[in-house]
Amino acid sequence: MPPLLALIADASSANGRVLLELVAQLDSQQAKCIVANDLASFQASPQLGDVEAIVPVVFAGGNPAVIADLWPLCPKVRWIHSLAAGVDSVVPLLNSLPRGSETPLTNAKGAFSRSLAEYALAAMLHFNKQVPRLQANLASRTWDRFIMSELHGKTAGFIGYGDIAQATVRLCRVLGMRVVAFRQTKGLGSEEDAHEVFYGQDSGPAGKLEVFRQADFVICSLPGGAATRHACAAAEFAAMKPGSVFISLGRGTCVDETALVEALEADKMAGAALDVFDKEPLPQDSPLWSCKNLLLSPHNADLTPTYMRQTWDVFVQRLAEFNTPGFTGFAVTIDKAKGY
Repeated sequence: MPPLLALIADASSANGRVLLELVAQLDSQQAKCIVANDLASFQASPQLGDVEAIVPVVFAGGNPAVIADLWPLCPKVRWIHSLAAGVDSVVPLLNSLPRGSETPLTNAKGAFSRSLAEYALAAMLHFNKQVPRLQANLASRTWDRFIMSELHGKTAGFIGYGDIAQATVRLCRVLGMRVVAFRQTKGLGSEEDAHEVFYGQDSGPAGKLEVFRQADFVICSLPGGAATRHACAAAEFAAMKPGSVFISLGRGTCVDETALVEALEADKMAGAALDVFDKEPLPQDSPLWSCKNLLLSPHNADLTPTYMRQTWDVFVQRLAEFNTPGFTGFAVTIDKAKGY
């Protein structure tokens, strides 16, 4: 029998309708799905007690808090999957539920790495080619033949070395850039594309600071959670060399925005590019809006025409693992103690 899944989503939303199309494409032997966005709607299904997996779909208006409502009514649940990469709201919720901390949690790991890598490259080129200066010259009709820099030979430094960083590194290497990285743990593989890797388990914060010192472009793609909050703060920004650029596209909570604003206003770096923020939408009174050397995007670097299909494809891969005869676990899961 195919597993029964509870997909938490607003089926009437634009992405909800896309979700329904994707669900309809599932083979009848892959899964059966109930799609709803509140407890009452789920309770309309007489099969609710047979649900084996719960899938919150925040892109389609799904509220992860509904997991807690469903939990006592779905004793057969053996898997939670987030169609989003971030699981900041899901992890503490699961940890608060009976057997929730033992239930495997997977996410959209890798689904958006390509688009975020492109954004990181665009941000580097934005500052490297002095796009704001070009735009100002256009507005003032100024013929200013300044020396144009290039990315070749520059150093890209990565804080966090997961799928997003690794996809970005591949682009950097094609352009002839040097790559340095900081990650917490050894033995996770994929370091061969970096010229130098510092490990938190060996060097502690010193390795992270060294990446900030060496890099012309620092790219932070850390996940959210208590362990990474304000991982990039005053000490890190003070270590950056003149003319360098900070890029954030993991989770906004990883950046001390007050410290970043101070560093930008003091011209301690050439600029910064932010796609994620501590509070979203970014409050109107945030001083970030007034920073002249800031490239700001509203958490849409991965909001591409195919992002729903990309995250669905990752889900289908995890579903195939779940359906494997003798299934004993997923190849990759979220560590709920760490939050990523």
